[in-house]
Amino acid sequence: MFLVRSNARHVFSPLFCRPSSPLTRSRTYASEDRSSTELQTSSPLAVQLAATGLWTPSSSSLKDNDETSQPSAKAKGKAKGKAKDKSKAKSKVKGDKTRINIVSEKLCDDIFSYVGSSLDRHKGCDILDIYPGAGLWSRKLHDYLQPRSHILMEPDAEFYKPFLKPLLDQPNTTLVPASGLIWRELSSILTPEYLPHQVPADATQLAQRNDTLLVTANVAFHPKKRFLTFESIAQLVMYQFIEAIRAGKIFQRYGLVRMLIWARHDDKYSLLPKVMQKHKKQAIETELSCEWVREVCGREGPDSVWFVRDNAIDSHSALATWRRMQAAKSKIPKGRASEGLKQARLTRLRKPKVPGTTLPVFKRPYREALDELEATHREQIFTVGSAKYKTMQKYRWRAAWEERKHRQMLDLISELDAITALYKSGEASPEEIKRLGAEWEAKLQDNPNGFIEEFVTYKDNLHYYRQDPPILHWDRRPYDLMTVQPDEFFPNVQCSLLDIQPKAVHPLLRQTGPKSNRAADCFELILTSMMGHSTLPVGQTLDALMPGAADYILPRWKSAKDVDRGGVAVNTRHSELTPRMLNAPQWEELLELWMEWPFRPEFHELVGRTHDELGDQESLLTTD
Repeated sequence: MFLVRSNARHVFSPLFCRPSSPLTRSRTYASEDRSSTELQTSSPLAVQLAATGLWTPSSSSLKDNDETSQPSAKAKGKAKGKAKDKSKAKSKVKGDKTRINIVSEKLCDDIFSYVGSSLDRHKGCDILDIYPGAGLWSRKLHDYLQPRSHILMEPDAEFYKPFLKPLLDQPNTTLVPASGLIWRELSSILTPEYLPHQVPADATQLAQRNDTLLVTANVAFHPKKRFLTFESIAQLVMYQFIEAIRAGKIFQRYGLVRMLIWARHDDKYSLLPKVMQKHKKQAIETELSCEWVREVCGREGPDSVWFVRDNAIDSHSALATWRRMQAAKSKIPKGRASEGLKQARLTRLRKPKVPGTTLPVFKRPYREALDELEATHREQIFTVGSAKYKTMQKYRWRAAWEERKHRQMLDLISELDAITALYKSGEASPEEIKRLGAEWEAKLQDNPNGFIEEFVTYKDNLHYYRQDPPILHWDRRPYDLMTVQPDEFFPNVQCSLLDIQPKAVHPLLRQTGPKSNRAADCFELILTSMMGHSTLPVGQTLDALMPGAADYILPRWKSAKDVDRGGVAVNTRHSELTPRMLNAPQWEELLELWMEWPFRPEFHELVGRTHDELGDQESLLTTD
């Protein structure tokens, strides 16, 4: 099977081949020019990197460009000598100028003081280090873990060798001039020659942690590198790292290997979304394959200004995180606390607002503008009819209109919660629950479609957060992220450090290929198809896969009816389960029932039914 547009699992199967340089350049659509604000140097390492001239064009080359734009006879006479000089200059600085390097020693030190205890189980391990770059993070990690071997895979080895020399002087440290992001080259070092202590795991060991191997990688690029239909090569690589867990491929052949990945802040959302609207197929596969995905440090802020959830959920999540940190006696380094954690500290003694019981509030840009206008108006009264006064009035009307709308949303969710509580108590018959649900649905449908869509999004975000544990890894975090500054990286683009711990996957998810029952291959098609219609009822999406699937699966799907396991009590059009509402255990149970179904289609039949649909869907890595 080879579905380039919708199935990244097979884009580089069986090997992730290196694209040629011209192809890579042609697919990097963002400009490679950088403003001076992105090249500020605030550390010795940043100064050294800037001095190489790789990230900025030299003044002589700019001068040459000006002179050659309208060549004179004299210039033509010197062209040969200049060409030779330019060729010589170019040979001195050769490397990938889209790479982002960690340049702050304090940031690295703060990371180990904050989460170092969780890394202690890896002391004396083997480290596989992909794209170490200038090597500051690699050196700090090496000093902390004291590994028995440290392999650095660096495609720009000649350029970074002077920076890596202090680390290369350490015993059992090897620099391999190859790209660890190319599976063929990565596989070439996954051998006894480089990793004599690692042995490919058998079926039982694949489900066990391997703390004797740790993988770290820096896939942060600026500007982003696009490849084919993928917005970012970094997102593609991280997806394939996750996919390797399920398949037991590349370094995951040695067991469940932990990964520490540096990435741009906007490349992490496909793995670690903060709102339901960003919870796409890749996030679901991550939850099926990983015990945790944690953001150790990164840029503070929402995933998107367009996709938000009730402020009460964010506040409650931050407070729950603060309490977990207090229980674990975890202290965030000075100056690294996020605004959310600071607010949690201030409100910890007050009764917290429970999401779904208070008027929902959503962060919108106009609210900040209104607050500023109101503050200015109190000090300096605006003239009635002035532009500022009109703008303030417009925002006031909008705020009043939204408050009425949000009050109606709270009434609707309260009524639905009351029906659910009645269902759980067992005091009402199924017919009574059905009648109450129909009345609730009729009341909801009396509203405009725009309101209904906004309410359903609000309801589904509550559904995510109210589960135990919450669906999103973000809401399960044992500690809050440390905030970073742009000048701690060079170029100055804030990045995140992701801590990814694989877990044992469901046995059916390892059934792939012609010598198996193809359960994992079927699940790939089922998941892609259903998430392509994520707001439709699950029964409808199942029957779209194969008529009769819903009739067999829904009555037997226990977790879909258990409200304590992510199920719902009311099955009306806008309250029943949809694919985007399902948690990882529910997806696993769905797969079990699919494989038990006597009339399920053969794999090749399922491919035929979904092929046209899959080809028309967006890339699974789309995060809009």
